[in-house]
Amino acid sequence: MKHVLATLVLAVLAVEPAAQQQPAMTATVTLVQRVDVFQTAAQAYTLSHTPAAGALPQVFVNGILMCGPCGNDYTIGGTTLTFTGQQTTAMDTPAIQVWYWSPN
Repeated sequence: MKHVLATLVLAVLAVEPAAQQQPAMTATVTLVQRVDVFQTAAQAYTLSHTPAAGALPQVFVNGILMCGPCGNDYTIGGTTLTFTGQQTTAMDTPAIQVWYWSPN
């Protein structure tokens, strides 16, 4: 597995009348880019970490990007990646890569 450290900085501004303006609040969230690789034929796989909320993982089967947001190719719940069709169960040795961000 490949792990790349990245930092995401979020800024929240309070909007109030000019006389009562508050300074900007900043929170730092550290996320790690992860790549899980699987080479077995199955319907479901277990990721090494739970993907960050709002981050859309990229799932590749034999180099082809699958479509998770459209709901046709796979779903991810917690650390479980489940294919909704027969993409990988019919293959002898599929090459599956899952790229995603997760909290450190």
